[in-house]
Formats: sequence, C-alpha cells, structure tokens
Amino acid sequence: MRSMEPFRDEARSRGLPEDEVERWLDTVRLCATLSPAGQTPPDGPLVGRLGGLPPMPEDEPVPDLPFLASVNLAAIPPGATDLPLPKDGTLLFFADTEDPWSDDDWSRLVYVPVGTPVSERGPGGEWPPEVHPAQDLYLTNEPSLPNRGSDTEEFPHGGELGSVWWKTCDKMQSGGPVQMGGYPWVWNADPITEHDHGPGDWVLLAEVGGEDLTEGELGIVYWVIRRDDLADGHFSRARACFDMVG
Repeated sequence: MRSMEPFRDEARSRGLPEDEVERWLDTVRLCATLSPAGQTPPDGPLVGRLGGLPPMPEDEPVPDLPFLASVNLAAIPPGATDLPLPKDGTLLFFADTEDPWSDDDWSRLVYVPVGTPVSERGPGGEWPPEVHPAQDLYLTNEPSLPNRGSDTEEFPHGGELGSVWWKTCDKMQSGGPVQMGGYPWVWNADPITEHDHGPGDWVLLAEVGGEDLTEGELGIVYWVIRRDDLADGHFSRARACFDMVG
C-alpha cells in the first residue's frame, strides 16, 4: 500500500491531533483501482476493459444500455480489496447516465461464471446505445478513506479529516475510472449510508465514472451490495446509484 505521509503532513499543517489522525488512518480500506495504461504506468495485472462491446453469454440478450466496463475477478489478487469477491468469473457493468432517475431499468450488473461461452456483441434495435472506445484496465492496489467525514464522539474532527483526504488523495491514489471496494467517492449523497437499501452490511462493490462514460458530465455510477450476498455470489441483489458534480 502507498505511503500515507501526504495525509499526515496535511493533517499536521491543520493542527489536528496526531492520535486522532492515526485512529482515522486505522480505518483505511484497501481498494483495487483500475486504470488504462496511458493514464498511469500499470504496476499490476490486466484485469478488465473499459468500453467496447460486452462479452455476453451467448444465450442471453445484451442489455439495451451503454456498456461501461468489464472486470475479470480471477485477475484480482486475494487481499487486493476489502471485499469477499468470488475467485473467478467476470462482472459486466451497464448504465444509462443520461436520465438515471427515470425508472429502475437504467442500470444492469451481469455476472458471467467462468467457462461460460460468450461473444462480444451489442444490443439490437433501431437506436442502439453508444459504444464507448475500448481500453484495457490494469490494477493498482491503493488505500481508501472517506472524502466526507462527520464529527463524532470517536472522531471530533471527522469532518476536517474527510477534507484532508479530499485534498491529498491524488498523492496516494491514481484516480482510475473504476474502483473495486473501499470507500465511495461522494459528491452529494453517500451511496451506502444515504439511500434506503434496507438492513444489512452494505459495501461498495464498484464505482465507475469519468466524463467519457457519463454523458460528458463528471459523474459516478456506484454498485453497492450486502457483504453476505457478495460472498454468496448473489449479484442480482446489488443496487445501483448515480451521483454527479453539482
């Protein structure tokens, strides 16, 4: 994991108590950031692809939605995230971010078990969704902290500590378009705590964002899931949320 000294340096410059800073750093979660080779030098394996045509199971229709990314779970090393991910299989992420609040059909998550015959193809229809340019994605193992905090009894300076991460995270994260696990990057509403998903230990499965994927706006699509559902491979129980600058 990358050094957290930039976070400590900024916290010291603000006069935050060192014991509280260290307790905050004890809440770091590991995440897997997936980035194109041209964005950062890849120091990890090829784990997926941004855009292109989805490698759909041959006996399933392609969702009539823009295809955002695919992730090969077998390529993510054990311990690279804080998630109980399956050892293999592929996740396909679809979402239409032009009007994600219109109905429940704006997103789709497809899990393709290993060994399933697949073919790369787009949906049929007279008005097929845009196909984003294909880019290979490489894994970087990185730390994750909340970019928004709250003042609590345990962390009296929680709000300020969240601001420290907001300012310094680019020195400890590569900022790729796909993140697996860790804390979500929150613009307006936290996709885990500020939505009524129902009871359970909800975790961030993935967030996919960037102007090229979200209709020219700086937006993020999040998929959240109960930890036990993820461990059991019940991906159909995941929920999608969308947020954007503004």
